[in-house]
Amino acid sequence: MKSFNVEELDERQIYKLMSGSIIPRPIAWVTTQNRSGLVNVAPFSFFNVVSSQPPLVSIAFTAKKDTFNNIMATKEAVIHLISSQNVKEMNLTASKLNSNESEADKYDLELIPSQRVTVPSLKNSLVRFETVLYKHIPLENDAQFVILKLKNFIFDEEVLEESSLHILAEKLDPVARLAGNNFATLGEQWTLIRPE
Repeated sequence: MKSFNVEELDERQIYKLMSGSIIPRPIAWVTTQNRSGLVNVAPFSFFNVVSSQPPLVSIAFTAKKDTFNNIMATKEAVIHLISSQNVKEMNLTASKLNSNESEADKYDLELIPSQRVTVPSLKNSLVRFETVLYKHIPLENDAQFVILKLKNFIFDEEVLEESSLHILAEKLDPVARLAGNNFATLGEQWTLIRPE
């Protein structure tokens, strides 16, 4: 086994070791709005569920990016999950634009009104979480950790068995983040019964 003392690594080395080994990671494709109404669209793979009671998810930011600044200003965001049908559009929005430019405008992404938050949603998404800011935790080196509380779940009928609230993973066809420019789909699945 190879051992690496975190205190002897630089920021890039730590990122490579974490992003390459903690895989696959879900991707939050996030819409936010600044106070002037400009919509920002950006993907984040340092994203995950925190709790179901209360319903919380988290996003970690390496710096005070537009998405983070908008969340702090308006206290709202919409998280869209990534599938094969929107992964190429998501990848476009990873590009660096000026703060006065909208990815939705630049890449012709169709926006629709959200139901319980002001910030609009992306139409091309099978699952959306409308959220509000729950907690912000500043981290070292200008990194930021944000916990968002879900206010509304929106599922395409294709991916949800409504009577049981069972999510049909094969219909959702989620895409996950690996390291570098690599992504993955679900692949093989199996059942493992938990012991009592």
